[in-house]
Parts: sequence; C-alpha cells; structure tokens
Amino acid sequence: MQKIAFAIGHLLEWTFTGLAALGWLPVILTTIVLFFGLIYWLALQGKYNRRAKAENTLA
Repeated sequence: MQKIAFAIGHLLEWTFTGLAALGWLPVILTTIVLFFGLIYWLALQGKYNRRAKAENTLA
C-alpha cells in the first residue's frame, strides 16, 4: 500500500513540476477555451430562443 501511495505522490510531484515550468500558459489556454465556449453557447442559445419564439413555444 505504501508503494502505491508513494508512486501517486511522485506522479503528482512530477506533474506539478511540469505545470509550474509552463508558467501562465495553462491559465491563458484555459481562459481562451472558456471564452470561445461561452461565445459558442450563447450563439446556440440565441438560435434556440429565436426558434422557440417563432414556434410560440417560448416559456
């Protein structure tokens, strides 16, 4: 059991060391993906709202 715990600990340490080496890149990429996802979602929601209003099914 101890070997498994230490293996997981070493994996996490290696992962976070690599993540720290990237600096702000993961934060910037996450922000960009979330921004474009929000734009896409809002565009789809507008389309669905227009369709619902045209079909008179808007709640």
